[in-house]
Amino acid sequence: MKKLVLFFTLLLVFTSCKKEEPQLGNPPSDSDALFTFKKSQTSDNVIELSSSNQKILCMWDLGNGTKMEGNNVTATYPYAGVYNVKLTVFASGGSRSTTQQITIAEDDLTLLNNPIYNNLTGGTSGPGFKVWYIDSSSNGHFGVGPDPESAQGPVPEWWSAGANEKPGTGLYNDRYVFYLNGFKFDMQTNGDAYVHNSLAGTFPGSFLNLTDFTAPYTDQLNNSWLLTEGELNTIAISSNKAFIGMYTGVNTYRIVDLTENTMTLQYKHHSGGLHWYVRLKSL
Repeated sequence: MKKLVLFFTLLLVFTSCKKEEPQLGNPPSDSDALFTFKKSQTSDNVIELSSSNQKILCMWDLGNGTKMEGNNVTATYPYAGVYNVKLTVFASGGSRSTTQQITIAEDDLTLLNNPIYNNLTGGTSGPGFKVWYIDSSSNGHFGVGPDPESAQGPVPEWWSAGANEKPGTGLYNDRYVFYLNGFKFDMQTNGDAYVHNSLAGTFPGSFLNLTDFTAPYTDQLNNSWLLTEGELNTIAISSNKAFIGMYTGVNTYRIVDLTENTMTLQYKHHSGGLHWYVRLKSL
């Protein structure tokens, strides 16, 4: 009798502790992933896109290096060409995608008359690109602060490098080229790069050099850059193999300050908790 009571007691405990399996909802339908597009009133190269289902989560790949979220988005295409636009919609039961082609007949370079574009690349009146490098001769050209920021704002309050404090590490001989045409980006390494000590294992041949690691590294060419404007203006590099400053595992950079000849960028650490800062000058 005692064994029977024990059995039912254990059965009751097991049953009460068993969690119900989560139930997925229905996946999006084909019609949920449909979208329409039309030329805007401002320019034939500015396209307004709308999802057929205005109540579903939408992610867009606009085919021009830009990704956006929302049911209604606006895409800008300064250059003529055929662009493959992909909409992916998400529901609790899964996702579904559709793709359409948008043809832009002519260039509209007036769309590139943007102060950030102009300062970063030289603009449409310049040679079409600008070369940047770490301003090693100035105090504070490289540093670190908290993430999230303190009341001091976006500054390297925890530590900042003095002038030429990191010689021979690979930090100062890198060149970063921003092109206006096609928003191309080149990282010219001159044979090496500087990487955070926690990531040295992913760079074969790296060696300890002034706290962090110098690694043999080839040029990373024919990437692209994407500007996202908003409360915080950011630049994203299309490949994780190309980066700016010391590598910390990220490739998106907040523009803290940008003039015709100087630029300060803030970027995160791969494991969080830190913001890194670099100050650059243009050639």
